[in-house]
Amino acid sequence: MLRVIRASVVTRFYSVKTAKKDAQKYTDTINLPRTKFPNRLTAAKREELERQILDHKIATAYQHQEKHKSKPTFVVHDGPPYANGQLHMGHAVNKILKDITLRQRVAHGQQVNYIPGWDCHGLPIELKATNAAAVAAGEQSALEIRQKSRAFALEAIASQQQDFRSWGILASWQPDNIYLTFKPEFIANQLQMFYNLYERGLVYRDLKPVYWSPSSRTALAEAELEYDANFISPSVYLRFTLKGLPTNDKQIFALVWTTTPWTLPSNQAICYNSSLEYVLVKLSNRSPDELYLMASALVADFEATTQLQCEIVQRLSGSDLSNCSYQHPIDKSQTELPFFDAAHVQDSKGTGLVHTAPAHGPDDFLISLANKLSVKCYVNEAGVYTQEAPEFLRDRSVLGEGNTLVLQHLAADVVHASQLQHSYPIDWRTKQPVIIRASEQWFINTDKLKAPAAAALEQVEIYPRVNAEASKKAMLTQLNKRPYWCISRQRAWGVPIPVLYKRHSKEVVVSEALIKHLCTLLHSEGSMDFWWSKPLEELLPEQLLNQLGCSAAELVKGSDIFDIWFDSGSTWSAVLKDNKVADLYLEGYDQFTGWFQSSLLTSIAARNCAPYKALFVHGFTVDEKGHKMSKSLGNVISPKQITKKYGTDALRWWVASHGTQHMAITVSDKLLQQSAESLNKVRGTLRYLNGVIQQGEQKQLSLQDDSYLNKYLLHQLLNFEEEIEKLYNAYEYNRVVACIQNFLANQVSGIYVHLIKDRLYCGDEQQLKVIRHTLTQCYKQLCKALWPIAPFLIEESWSYFDAAGGAFHEQTVQGLKEWRNLEANQIVNTALEVKRIINQQAGDVNSWHLAVNITCNSQQQLEQLSALNDGKLNEAVVNSELSEILQVGSVTLQAELNSGAATTLVKLNSSDAALCPRCRRFNIVEEEICKRCANILAVKQ
Repeated sequence: MLRVIRASVVTRFYSVKTAKKDAQKYTDTINLPRTKFPNRLTAAKREELERQILDHKIATAYQHQEKHKSKPTFVVHDGPPYANGQLHMGHAVNKILKDITLRQRVAHGQQVNYIPGWDCHGLPIELKATNAAAVAAGEQSALEIRQKSRAFALEAIASQQQDFRSWGILASWQPDNIYLTFKPEFIANQLQMFYNLYERGLVYRDLKPVYWSPSSRTALAEAELEYDANFISPSVYLRFTLKGLPTNDKQIFALVWTTTPWTLPSNQAICYNSSLEYVLVKLSNRSPDELYLMASALVADFEATTQLQCEIVQRLSGSDLSNCSYQHPIDKSQTELPFFDAAHVQDSKGTGLVHTAPAHGPDDFLISLANKLSVKCYVNEAGVYTQEAPEFLRDRSVLGEGNTLVLQHLAADVVHASQLQHSYPIDWRTKQPVIIRASEQWFINTDKLKAPAAAALEQVEIYPRVNAEASKKAMLTQLNKRPYWCISRQRAWGVPIPVLYKRHSKEVVVSEALIKHLCTLLHSEGSMDFWWSKPLEELLPEQLLNQLGCSAAELVKGSDIFDIWFDSGSTWSAVLKDNKVADLYLEGYDQFTGWFQSSLLTSIAARNCAPYKALFVHGFTVDEKGHKMSKSLGNVISPKQITKKYGTDALRWWVASHGTQHMAITVSDKLLQQSAESLNKVRGTLRYLNGVIQQGEQKQLSLQDDSYLNKYLLHQLLNFEEEIEKLYNAYEYNRVVACIQNFLANQVSGIYVHLIKDRLYCGDEQQLKVIRHTLTQCYKQLCKALWPIAPFLIEESWSYFDAAGGAFHEQTVQGLKEWRNLEANQIVNTALEVKRIINQQAGDVNSWHLAVNITCNSQQQLEQLSALNDGKLNEAVVNSELSEILQVGSVTLQAELNSGAATTLVKLNSSDAALCPRCRRFNIVEEEICKRCANILAVKQ
């Protein structure tokens, strides 16, 4: 660190003669930057220019890089957006982050593979395309639903594709270069994958409780759920008449807590935990001849909740309950229902005794399997009690009236009833509550896949790095918790599960020949509509029926379609092909339980490896108050509004600046305005460089360049290039933006451009050529760093640089190792430290009037400053690079190496001598202009 004694000796010199007034204007002799690159654009001009750049530059960029960039190819697999409406800011964040990722690879010379796609099936599209009420009433056939849904999806795809393209997304948008999940080739691949997994026992059909949406009338996967944190459920303590314990003339009841009284008609057991301690208690508001059984650890909680006092009469070991039985609370004819020991029963809440209905709970179902209980389900697809339910419940909605009716019926056995506000699953589309309901469904056997999937996930890199470990741990936790994956849905708009069933036994009938036949029909007819339109007699040729060993009359077609997560989860197979693994999947953090997981499971099942090497996770957009954007709140800002007001690059700049570091990405006019202003500053710098370099100044020069400032900038450019590439590869795009802004403000504008202005404007032709050469390298490196984020601005600027009319994406920009110059970097930095001291001392004085005396006590410092001062000591030097860097009239270097002083002395002397009217740098006395300028003008004449 340079340490300086600040001393200021000001001496005024007075000229004998008055300096001559400007006898001549010298503006035309100065090398001012000249360019037609506009400083600003009107909104209308910007929109027109963006359209031209799209059509003539960006439209060909993807195909160009496929032919000219080096391999290995970097593969980004596109998580398909739903083809169900207009794009929002979440789409902009996702697609632009992907595009920045792709472009930075291309800018660094690597070929990329990116095939955009759309998720074309599923309930979100079906609901928007059809009249939901008419569908629910059965007024629209499956074929009508499919035709309307397909038309709606195609319209949405066309609209979304146009918007994606307008954002400058690097892709080939030709029909053959995008993927759609309803294309025949995609569906055929999916059918074949299904059969492959079925043959290997990884896909099976079974009766199991699944999340069921009465509002959508279909099963739902975990990823299709949202949670209402303020949902209100009944909180009820019920008594069940108990047998199997010594009574001592007392009536004993098992005390059970539930929040789903509507499931009580399906009750088939009570579960307890043999490791817990239980007690028999008397209740303060009940007959003293009644005893109630509960876990001892939960007595205090029960008293606090119910305000009932408990008197413990007897303590029991959990194992004492093994021979107990009880009477069904509704169907009194069932008097010997069992107690089962179960590990899922805990003493953290409730009573330590759990009402068990195998049709309505995963744990309950597992208990039924272990103990060979039948599964009784009295609820249909609409969430309504069936005719097998108790008479008072038939045709009633379980969520609408079920709880109330059951509690009214059991009023005498209700010990305490209240309400509980808690988190409850709802259908992600209809926003209505779901239930757990047993039904015949198709499942992927996740038990066989969890271990290899977890092992594969351990090898996957996750970005941003700051959240990587927590994100991976969360995904592993979700993976291990997943009991099974239900891949069947009960809707019309989707890929049919390609199986037949024997009419009477419901036995599954499927074969490789059947799958091949269906794929042949699919390719010939263009869709799977024939599954609904053709009867089996027409659908299956006689030869195939013979192979299946059945007649058409003995068979029925399956009515289920694939879960759309199975559609999108298998996209790697259809799109990547040749067993490729994507280098990157990039989506919102909710996809840890969605697409990331479904893709991982299908890939592990099909080929025992993850479909991706890395995951990049971004957050979700919120308004400036942190609220989720929604039409109901009136806080929605659409991407089209932003691009129209600020331009596409401003939208992209905002995404790069704010889209990677936070899980809540704030969208506000203030931040967007800041992005636009930052971009205008960048534009100003590029315009200046365009003006200095001028069109056609691209030749590589073999000039003698002794300027340390030029060497300093080239060295800094090499550091800048390395740092930018490192940040890009770490997906830290906000830091890329900060690095670019810092480099422009400091190394480029604050140091180099500021310090070489005299040489640039007023220097000789040789100096001008070398500066232009240096700034050309700077310009190219800045374009390389900026092109991934602001491609429209860079292509516009490049059109004023490249006289041949080429596009920037056609260039290969790479710094040269010869630019590395630690000596020049240290020399200039030493001079800059002195300059900072001079600036502090000089105040408002024009520094070109200053004569500076520097006394060095360090040999290293003396050598470094001497190298900039033409090697001269003890004499005033006016035209050295040191005086140029210090921006002073003259510099005198002195050495006191043996003085023992710990610091270096800097003294300033100020002069009132006139400055040259052309360069405003060198003093003149009687001359019209300084000697340097006179010599340059003489050459020009």
